[in-house]
Amino acid sequence: MIKPDKYLPKYYQLKEYLKQMIQNGEIIPAQKLPSESDLVRQFKISRHTVRHSFSELENEGWLYREQGKGTFCAYRGSKKEQKIAVLTTYISNYIFPSIMRGIEETLCESGFSFSIASTGNNKHKEEECMKRFLEQDISGIIVEPTKSAKPNINKKYFQELDKRHIPYLLLHATYPDLDSAYVIMDDEKGGFIAAQYLLKLGHKDIAGIFLSDDLQGIRRQAGFLSALKKYNVTVNNEFLGNYKTEQMFSFPYNFTINLLKKKNRPTAIVCYNDQIAIQVMEAIRRSNLKIPQDISLVGYDNSNLAVATEVKLTTIKHPKEEMGKRVAHMIIDMINGEVKKPYFVYEPELIIRSSCKTFPK
Repeated sequence: MIKPDKYLPKYYQLKEYLKQMIQNGEIIPAQKLPSESDLVRQFKISRHTVRHSFSELENEGWLYREQGKGTFCAYRGSKKEQKIAVLTTYISNYIFPSIMRGIEETLCESGFSFSIASTGNNKHKEEECMKRFLEQDISGIIVEPTKSAKPNINKKYFQELDKRHIPYLLLHATYPDLDSAYVIMDDEKGGFIAAQYLLKLGHKDIAGIFLSDDLQGIRRQAGFLSALKKYNVTVNNEFLGNYKTEQMFSFPYNFTINLLKKKNRPTAIVCYNDQIAIQVMEAIRRSNLKIPQDISLVGYDNSNLAVATEVKLTTIKHPKEEMGKRVAHMIIDMINGEVKKPYFVYEPELIIRSSCKTFPK
């Protein structure tokens, strides 16, 4: 590999050799390179030559050093050549534009290009998108799991990412059968504090409407039920509404209409998110009832919808753009070999507005 050549210095030959190994996948991100002593013996060159090569590769972003540990492969190619794929359930509505803005801003500032796709929360669309991304030259991928409470029928594509040493990070939820990096909210705690707030206001007949095919909905409902149990309130199963993604624009409204026809109707309702809360608001109005005078209401996500109506919605805060920035920074760190499988869990926070009132004793 190292040949006498007056036009190609030995340090340059070693440098190009190591770059070629990285590009061919023979040296993978986060892999430790042979020591200076090993390379001196292997190629019969001086330690100075090795250090010169390492220094240039480090300056160009191919390698990084850890004090006391050694020299490691940073990533395949220069940042300008790298693309990160982003796969979410939705892109253009609700809280997703804010999340995407955070991702886009961070990736662009860091010199990465990116490609975006959405699944519409459809497992088969997720499969199509994963196939397409794997056909591209991507350096990493951010994925919001599709129907995460259902079996992960696309596990093989994530396994293929592992096989190719392409970092991936899950957003909002995890697939239980994958050992992955992730950024999520503590949704169970969020459901708990939403219900607890109403319980502290004196409500006992509390309904809940939750999405049943993703783990966010499952966990928010679990927290909701945990709060009722803690306050010794018996769960009324008729007050629990579970819907699937395909029912999101019909079930919440219809369930609330029927709920409010009952003789012993609830005095408060906790919703899976603010989108659902808006449908519930409409059903309450159509039933000639008022918020919060007749029904108290809590949403989730603190979206723009929470303050878009006459009644301002009490809701759980979602970090949105800040979350987008965090996942982008984390996937970049993974690509650069600085971390392997990081994770972060956001603590929920209740934003109190005017949609709830104390229930008279």
